[in-house]
This record gives sequence, C-alpha cells and structure tokens, in this order.
Amino acid sequence: MSSPRQTLRSLLTLGGSPHGIAGGFTLGLVLSLVPIPFLGMFVALALAPVLRLNLPATYVGTAIVNPLSGAFIYTAELWIGMWILARPLPPWAELRALDASGWFARLGDLVGPFALGAAALAAAATMTAYPAIHLLVSRWRNLRRTKAEGADPPTRTDASE
Repeated sequence: MSSPRQTLRSLLTLGGSPHGIAGGFTLGLVLSLVPIPFLGMFVALALAPVLRLNLPATYVGTAIVNPLSGAFIYTAELWIGMWILARPLPPWAELRALDASGWFARLGDLVGPFALGAAALAAAATMTAYPAIHLLVSRWRNLRRTKAEGADPPTRTDASE
C-alpha cells in the first residue's frame, strides 16, 4: 500500500493535461462515493475515456474509498444526510439489537438521508478536488519545466521591498 505522498507524486507525474488528470481524479472520487461498493468505480472507469479524462487518475480517485476508508465515508454520508434533514441518528444500542429483518426495515428509513448525504459529500468533493488537483499538476509541471530549462524557479517578491 502506498503512502499518500507516493500517491500524490504518481498523480502529479501522470501524462495528460492538468484538466484530464484533475477531471479523472474527481470523477473517480465522486462516483466512488456512491454507497454501492464497486458500482461507482466501474461507472467512473467506463466514463473516463468517453469524457476524455485521464484513466489512471480516475482509478486513483476511486481508490480513496476503499475497504479501510469506506465505512468511515459511508457513515459520514449518513450523518450529513441526517444533519441536513435535522433528524437524529439512530442510537447504537438500538442498531445492535436489530436482526436481519429489522436492518432491512431500518434501511428503508435511511436510504433518503444516505443519498442526500452522498450527494452533498460528492458536491463538496467536486468543488475541492478538481481545483486543487488542477492547481497542483499545473504548478508541478511549471516547476519541473523551469528546472529542466536550468533557470531558477520563480520567486515571490514582496511589494514592500
């Protein structure tokens, strides 16, 4: 398993345009937030070539939601949906006591808040991930290009000097 730093570096060094990389990553991330395991990943990987987005970046985006992070993310989606609807979360003691039919009945009550939370988290991820990845890829490439040309990297000047 690679570290977040290695994952970011591999994302920054992918071939393709900053738009294709940022768009692919964001598509993968957002569709992997669909609370049906693997569905979002397969849809994202199928859509990326159609939308002319970077396929490896799309896969990296889908990997954010994985068996280790999925439970936390899906719980956050439910919590966000319940918060938006101003509904209390069901008590843990009540949930632990449910049998299979009780879980199925409870699931029917929670599908709406779950979907609403997933949509809100997907919107927030889109507004955050695309601009951040696009900026990082663009700056990384400018820095690499400047170093390859042998010039000093651009420095920030203070207007008061």
